[in-house]
Amino acid sequence: MASELVIIITEQRNRQRITLPSTKAPYRFGRSPQCDYVLRRNNVGDRQFTLDCKNGEWTLSDDGSDCGTWYNNRYIHAGEVCRLQTGDVIGLNTNDDLETLEITFRVEEINTGVTARDGVRQEAASGAVLREIDIKKKRRVTIGRGEDCDIKLGSDRVSRHHCEVVYKDGHFELNDLGSTNGTYVSGQRVRSRVLQNGDVINVPTQVFAFSGGMLHYHENKTGVSVQLVNVVKTVRDRNTGKPLNIVDGTSLEITPNSFTVLVGGSGTGKSSLLTCITGTAPCTTGSVRFDGLDTKDNRNAFDAVLGYVPQKDIMHDNLTVEQSLTFTAKLRIAHDATRAEISAAVAHAIAAVDLQGREKTLISQLSGGQKKRVSIAMELLASPRLLVLDEPTSGLSPDLDRSMMELCRKLSHENCTVLMVTHNMSNINLCDKIAFLGVGGVLCYYGSPEHLHSYFDVEFTSDIFEKLRKKEEIEFYREKYFTTPEFNRLVAAYPDAAQEAEKRCSQ
Repeated sequence: MASELVIIITEQRNRQRITLPSTKAPYRFGRSPQCDYVLRRNNVGDRQFTLDCKNGEWTLSDDGSDCGTWYNNRYIHAGEVCRLQTGDVIGLNTNDDLETLEITFRVEEINTGVTARDGVRQEAASGAVLREIDIKKKRRVTIGRGEDCDIKLGSDRVSRHHCEVVYKDGHFELNDLGSTNGTYVSGQRVRSRVLQNGDVINVPTQVFAFSGGMLHYHENKTGVSVQLVNVVKTVRDRNTGKPLNIVDGTSLEITPNSFTVLVGGSGTGKSSLLTCITGTAPCTTGSVRFDGLDTKDNRNAFDAVLGYVPQKDIMHDNLTVEQSLTFTAKLRIAHDATRAEISAAVAHAIAAVDLQGREKTLISQLSGGQKKRVSIAMELLASPRLLVLDEPTSGLSPDLDRSMMELCRKLSHENCTVLMVTHNMSNINLCDKIAFLGVGGVLCYYGSPEHLHSYFDVEFTSDIFEKLRKKEEIEFYREKYFTTPEFNRLVAAYPDAAQEAEKRCSQ
């Protein structure tokens, strides 16, 4: 189906709005006269990047340029394909040449002429802007929570004066200023580091890229996206001593600000897949990516965006709700936070989980559902962009189960992506997507709740659990998943995801 991509192009004070119909795609941007959109700048490649549309999905790919293409919060690699959404920002770097201008391309609208598909929330246009700051010109740039910082960040996990980048003796140096939660370059925590072009800097909840004496960053106003590409988790079988896959070639993409539920019977590898995502037990092969960045070598840098609520609540019964959250806040947020800031963070977390009026109640006097809400509030103190919950509704009554599902859906609308493991299917319609696993850690379905029964050709959900205990049924639905739009969209952005499909379908 034909669609249109509407882009706002900004070059310093000049702005223009262009509309690209899918019928004439692909569109090539670069310095070469043969490009569809010619960028007459010294630091732009002859072919810098390409915008294409296939099967109704718009994508961005870097064409191997020397100066890299910035996408939202990172540089993309040559040949990498990124699926575009409303609000995305593409940026080109500047260098020391005064004639070189910063150019940004913001996706204002993707007009398909049709309403959103079932289970897919339409994203509203945001005011996303690629921001930049010239270090060489300022000589010293400070980053932190303080009002006097050159780059002011709002997260309570960021220290008041977190880090600085200085230009001296012809090089650029990053210095951590004694921050509580650390400064990272390429996933490694650093105290001081001479920066190289292309370095990616992480502070809690924010990513910066350094190039040509400039810091580029895209303000994060949405939850994180998660990409699993051929994820395999192998352990030693206790009975035979041979290798055993407990997660077997899982590939899927969880979109920002969505509520996804991971479902499956006993022995389907739900918790094992969860540990691969959180990094507590990394996958054996394959990759787990946050916002397209592989977490394998950057795990520490992503700790600040991840919140994890275990199945068992870990709280002190003799503390009140307010006391428990206050002590947690003192551990989780920056040590230089004032009492007023800590109190505000605690009040915000209590309101987010609808526990107003219970602040002075002892933990021991709360119901099971209320205790679980306190556990979630503890994680919300750190302002996570991805919240992972391991069976939070286990043992709850039907009404409390629904209340918990409604809370997770609400949180997913507030700049937080939510992933939950559950075995209770009674309120599954409240989520955006279901990932259904078969025995052996095989992904057999990933899609909307509305299509679940028709996909498996059953009347009752219990019949799905029964089907996915049988090896031949599991393999049938594994291969069926490889034909779905959800999988094809993932392969368009991450071609490596097709490896498992090609292997299985050729057998």
